[in-house]
Amino acid sequence: MRRLPNAITLLRIALTPCIGVLVAHNEWRAAFLLVVAAGLSDGLDGWLARRFGWQSRLGAYLDPLADKFLLATLFLGLGWAGALPWWLVALAFGRDLLILAFAAYAMAARGLRNFPPSIWGKLSTALQLLLCGGAALRGAWPEMPPGAWLPGLIWACAAATAWSGIQYGLTGYRMMKASAD
Repeated sequence: MRRLPNAITLLRIALTPCIGVLVAHNEWRAAFLLVVAAGLSDGLDGWLARRFGWQSRLGAYLDPLADKFLLATLFLGLGWAGALPWWLVALAFGRDLLILAFAAYAMAARGLRNFPPSIWGKLSTALQLLLCGGAALRGAWPEMPPGAWLPGLIWACAAATAWSGIQYGLTGYRMMKASAD
C-alpha cells in the first residue's frame, strides 16, 4: 500500500499521451473525462501520501514531473486546437524553462539540490489544471452558453503563473546569495 501514491502518479503519466491524442483528434468529451481523472488523481496521490505517511523520495520527484508532463501536453494540445491562446502557452512554458534553467545552474554552480515547491507554484499548477479542464469542457460541450468564466480563468491562470515565476526567481536569488555567504 505504501507504493499506491506512486502507482497513481505513474498511471497519470501513462494517461497523459492518451489525453494528448484525444485533444489532437477533437475527441473532447473523452479528453475532458481523462483530464478530470488526472486532476483527481493528482489530489488523491498527495492526500494518500500525507494521510498515511506514504511519502517517498521517488514520489517527491514523480508527482511534479507528472504534473509538468500533463500540463505541457494539455497546453500544447489546447493551444494547437485554438482552445487556449498561444501567449498563455508561451508564458507557462517560459516560466517552467526559466525555473529549470535556474535549477540546473544552481546545482552545477553551487551544489544546491533542494528546491521545495511554493504555495504560489501549487496555486499556479491548480489553476492551470482547472483551466485545461475548463477548456476541454468547453470543447466537449460547445453548446454551453458562453460565459465570462473561461476568459476570467485564463487571466487568473496567467497572473498566478507569472507571479509564481517571479516568486521562484526571488527565492532562487535568495538561495544563491545565501550559498555564496
